[in-house]
Amino acid sequence: MNERIKILTEKTVKGEMWVDPVKTEYDRTDLFLSPVKMTGKRVCEYIANQDIMILEESCFTGLMRFDDSVEGDIFHRKGHQNFQTAMRNFYNKPVDNLLTFEWQHSVGDFEKIIKRGLAGIKEEIEKSRLSHKDDERALEFLQTQTDLCNAIIARAEKGSKKALEKAKETVNPEYKDNLEKLSEGLSRVPEKPAENFYEAVLCLYFCYPFIPDSIGLIDRYLYPYYKNDVESGALSPEKAKEYLQELFLMLQARINISSDRFYRGGESHFCIGGYTEDGEDGFNDLSKLIVDALMELPTWIPQISLRWTKKTPTDVLRYMLDCERKDANKRIAFVNDEPRLKGLMEYTGLSYKEAVNYTMMGCNELALPGGMVFGFDPMNIVRSVENTFYKRHHDITQAKDFDEFYKIYEEELFSDLQEAERISKGFQDIRSRDCNIVSNIFLEGCIENAKSCTQGGLTRYIAVGLPIGLSNVIDSLSVTKQFVYDEKIITMPELIDALKNNWSGYEQLRTLILKKGNFFGNDDDFSNEIATRLFKSIGKWNNTENYLGKKWLFGNLVGYNEHHKFFGNATKATPDGRFSGDMINFGIGQTKSKDRKGITALLNSVAKCDPDAVLTGPSVTNVLLEEQLIKNDEYFNKLVSLFETYFKNGGTHFQLTYVSKEDLINAQKTPDNYKNLRVRVSGFSDYFVFLNEGLQDEIIDRTKHTH
Repeated sequence: MNERIKILTEKTVKGEMWVDPVKTEYDRTDLFLSPVKMTGKRVCEYIANQDIMILEESCFTGLMRFDDSVEGDIFHRKGHQNFQTAMRNFYNKPVDNLLTFEWQHSVGDFEKIIKRGLAGIKEEIEKSRLSHKDDERALEFLQTQTDLCNAIIARAEKGSKKALEKAKETVNPEYKDNLEKLSEGLSRVPEKPAENFYEAVLCLYFCYPFIPDSIGLIDRYLYPYYKNDVESGALSPEKAKEYLQELFLMLQARINISSDRFYRGGESHFCIGGYTEDGEDGFNDLSKLIVDALMELPTWIPQISLRWTKKTPTDVLRYMLDCERKDANKRIAFVNDEPRLKGLMEYTGLSYKEAVNYTMMGCNELALPGGMVFGFDPMNIVRSVENTFYKRHHDITQAKDFDEFYKIYEEELFSDLQEAERISKGFQDIRSRDCNIVSNIFLEGCIENAKSCTQGGLTRYIAVGLPIGLSNVIDSLSVTKQFVYDEKIITMPELIDALKNNWSGYEQLRTLILKKGNFFGNDDDFSNEIATRLFKSIGKWNNTENYLGKKWLFGNLVGYNEHHKFFGNATKATPDGRFSGDMINFGIGQTKSKDRKGITALLNSVAKCDPDAVLTGPSVTNVLLEEQLIKNDEYFNKLVSLFETYFKNGGTHFQLTYVSKEDLINAQKTPDNYKNLRVRVSGFSDYFVFLNEGLQDEIIDRTKHTH
């Protein structure tokens, strides 16, 4: 890290790079205009009124943020009034203890902007205008998009002039040259196509605030510029790393230091590696440089996922795991292209060449460039077990064998999935009442269809569902089969009575279940087959007859909120030994030491449970390790082989936490003594003491693996 980046890093970590929104006054007669025209006009006025931060040390500029005075970017939803209404009524407030409202993520098609420039986007708008010449509403929307492009171009021109002025008063010759280069660069991009690596990064940097979520596969779309410039001698890897570091600092600086999200990696998440369109592994020289650049920064944002393929060299996986174990801020996770591409092609209708361009984002969601994720928000799938035992108790008492019982359970599962889809449509209908203006030019289909991404304009989207409590369901079904039907230790009426009494009077039975139950995560055929059966049932229900018109891709994460606790609080006792009101599980791992046979057995169970790739949406597999396993080189090399085998066997994801359980418990009691204790949570990392109690409890409940 050179001196310039050190200075910018210090300012960023202190929160000094944050750019406060400038209050904008609007003409009250704007209210005479249609809502779309008024919003379009005010968005452009807002952009024109925002300051541009240019420091003596700057090579880039453009950071800005929208306030609530106008409908801003699609990620923050600032000024989106109907979205805010949905938040007030449904955010962290489950409907019928089944589904709760959550955020949505997106990734801009920055490659398109870099290659074509906003001038190219304006040409697309004009073409669309001809296609919709008889549609007044479409033309009205398209005009706002032309105006937006012009406002961004004008902002770049403003930045160019300010950079040149700053250069004139700068004494340091290196900084002076940087500012002059910045001024020249902003006179070209983002209006025109980038011609080199610097301009490509500048274009990305400048456009990012208009869709500030994931930056996507930068090791792909920046690579041609990097390769050409390095080979021509116009750019050194060291200089490229410096540019990348300033880009990453901007992603961190976008969050106000007063926010707890300043320390959460889920605020910006992207991928490196993965299959390319020609079927080769995409990890390249720039991929490694990106990781090296980030590892030098003491920041928390962004976070990176390595997309592993069967062609990924073991040395690359070892390098990434080595970076992960040395990273105090835990910014690295791992995903497997093999099952994920299968899932994307099977359930989203994508071709191979389209699917290979996915990226992870947010807490572990996924999307294509220029795309978003829609669908179920977090769903309590354990409710289907509750309904089976408490509402269908007469029916299951009459079941002669487990197959008859499972058929009844499946009916409840399908009913809840259908109801979750119905509620989800209601949430989406509320979202769609807002007309986003700011982010559409970075998303596929909105210009062509002349509609906002909130109102059906988007064509590149993935439909996902997030059932929480999957391992509770697997374990409950497994216990029922084992204790009632196979070993006949108890009768169905006895099990039902135990649950209705919250295990009171049945303490010995509960102890026996916890001790002898065939729980998921132990790589035994019994629980593995139950898990596979559940996922096949979900796949059986899955079809295109829903409001999004395509099959769902399922996941299991909760994001920043303790949905597993909200759901658990209102869910009655279940056959897996859970008490009424206890949390349910998220992710596809195991908790409370139910995975008794060690980490290899756990990973084998996860890898085998979903042969049809149903669970290849926003899925998380948390692994809690004894610290010596990751810090000791001998153990570490064995772990590299272990996780490589796990991926070869079909595992979709893993992320590591290695702290002592005692430290976690003590940190919950005396947080001031454990301020630096950092953990992986639900596809993101954070300081343990900053997490809400439900997330802390889940991490404590994870089984710690020692060998």
